[in-house]
Amino acid sequence: MLGQRLWQTRSRLCRLFVRNFTIAIDGPAASGKSSTARAVAHELGFGYIDSGSIYRCATLLALRQQAKDDSPEVADLITNAHLEINILPNTRQAPQRVTGMGRLCVPDVQVLMNGEDVSREIRSPEVNRHVAKIASDGQVRKVVLDIQRSLAAAAKAKSTGCQTKGTAANSIPSGVVMDGREAEADSVPGGVVMDGRDIGTTVFPQAELKIYLDASAMARAIRRWDELNSQLKETETGASQPVYPSVEDIARELEERDYADINRTHSPLRIAKDAVVIDNTNMTFEQQVYSITDLARERLGLERKYDDI
Repeated sequence: MLGQRLWQTRSRLCRLFVRNFTIAIDGPAASGKSSTARAVAHELGFGYIDSGSIYRCATLLALRQQAKDDSPEVADLITNAHLEINILPNTRQAPQRVTGMGRLCVPDVQVLMNGEDVSREIRSPEVNRHVAKIASDGQVRKVVLDIQRSLAAAAKAKSTGCQTKGTAANSIPSGVVMDGREAEADSVPGGVVMDGRDIGTTVFPQAELKIYLDASAMARAIRRWDELNSQLKETETGASQPVYPSVEDIARELEERDYADINRTHSPLRIAKDAVVIDNTNMTFEQQVYSITDLARERLGLERKYDDI
C-alpha cells in the first residue's frame, strides 16, 4: 500500500516537472534544427514551436509592403499580424530514415499568416536573403520574444503527450497544434521543443535541456541546396528550374548569414554555457534525433531507449 502511494506521488511529481520541461535547440543556418526539433517533439509527445517561421513571416510582410529591412514599420507589421503555426500529424516520413525502431516521423509545419498558408513562401530564396537583417532588429526581436514565450506557455498548458489513436489533434490557442498518434506505454506527457538561434541563451535561459546543433559549412550547404531544389520553381513555360545553380552559392549565403547572426547586437548566436554540443556532420538523422531524445529522457529520470542506434 505504501509502495503504491509512493509510486503515485512520484508519478504526479514527474508529470508536474515534465509540464515545465523545455528543450531549446540552437545552431547556425541549415544545421538541421527544425527537422530535428520536430522529430524530437514527435518522439516525446511534446509541443513544438517553429520560432524561425515568425521571423520569416516578418520578413515576408516587409517584402510585400516594400518596407526596408531596418524600418520600424516591420515590428508593427508582425505585431499586428495573426500567425498560426500548426503541426500536421504524421504527414510524411523522411526517405531512407529507417531503423530497427521503425520509420522516424518528421511532421510537417503549416504556417498561416492572416489566414493565408505561407509555409513555402517564407522559405523562398528572397526571404532567405533578407531574414538575417530583419532578425537583427532589436524591436523586431522584442516583439518576437513575447510571441515565442506566449506560444510556449500555451503549449505547456495544453500539451498532454501522445494522443490516443483516433483522437483529433489537440488544437492550442495562439497557433500550436499537437500531432495525434497512438499513445505509447511510456510516452512523456507535456513539455515543449523550440529551435532557433537564441532559444537557450535569451528566450529560455533556464531551459531544462539545451542543445547546440552544428555541422560543417559544406554539409550545411549541401543540405540547404537539396531542400531548396526539392521545391523546384515552375517557370512560365511550365519547365522546372533549380532554385540555385550551385552549392557554392548556398555556401556563400550561409557564411553571410552566420556572420550576421554571430555579430548582431541583439541576442547574437552563441553556445549556451550549459548546452550539449552535437556536431551532426557525420551523423545519421536518427542518431541526432535519438541522442537528444535520450538526453531528455535521462533528465526526466526515465530510462534511455536508443543507446544501440
